[in-house]
Amino acid sequence: MKLGVLLFVLVATPIVSALDYERDIMPIFVAKCAECHSAEKGKVKGGLRIDDPEHLANRLTKNNLVVPGDWDASYLFITVFRPEDSEDAMPPKGKGERLHVGEVKKVMEWINEGAPIAGERGEKGPPIPDDESLFAHLPPDPDDAGVEGVAMAERLQPVERDWVNREGKTIRATLTGVEDGKAILRLPGGRSYHYPVEDLSDESAAWLKDNGWLE
Repeated sequence: MKLGVLLFVLVATPIVSALDYERDIMPIFVAKCAECHSAEKGKVKGGLRIDDPEHLANRLTKNNLVVPGDWDASYLFITVFRPEDSEDAMPPKGKGERLHVGEVKKVMEWINEGAPIAGERGEKGPPIPDDESLFAHLPPDPDDAGVEGVAMAERLQPVERDWVNREGKTIRATLTGVEDGKAILRLPGGRSYHYPVEDLSDESAAWLKDNGWLE
């Protein structure tokens, strides 16, 4: 049996209602922070790897990186929330694209839900204040740039969804790119595989084309 087919047979698709680091937050950090904080890029500044949930889970309590249920005390949130000219803002000014409002809110919500990561979850926090003025200094969501801007923004960022092959097997994986006719699919745990587009179902292949990943 081919490795690609075997993956579709073995990988299960868990159903999770709360925000999860690997499914919901890691794609944001991979898109915006991987240049300095990922094993894939070979840079792990501050000893922080955002593309390894197990590694990050073991560092949550160090220097209050993440305090489950308390976003306001979590250093990880504070760094992406601060104005770009602040000393500890991430990414540093001129060093990368900042998280936009919707992404920062998602990080906030993830922490407030107990920061679910690597199968563990802490205590939930109190309701988040409904105050949009808190985010006025952050880059606006792509929606504000119009339909064309939204489509381009989505095209450049990892996308998690169900993928079906020609044998009808389904996996849940994050698409991070398409190279040489192969979809780069990142599985739970962070491992990536280059899966031939021609071996995907017509529906999955059509999704790639309709969303700009294929010419």
